[in-house]
Amino acid sequence: MTVEENNCPLCGEDNHCGVIKGQNDCWCMTVNFPEEIFQKVPQDLRKCICQNCLDTYKNTK
Repeated sequence: MTVEENNCPLCGEDNHCGVIKGQNDCWCMTVNFPEEIFQKVPQDLRKCICQNCLDTYKNTK
């Protein structure tokens, strides 16, 4: 399985990465990601996680 840079590795939807889109910053630069969320993604598929998956993960904890 491969994941495009602009797709979230958890849900496959657009991760809305500002850096990939040529902007100087991204929404993810102002939020905290729990380390455990990265453990849900295989090492070779680690890309930007979307805000929806981050919010869903945080709401289940």
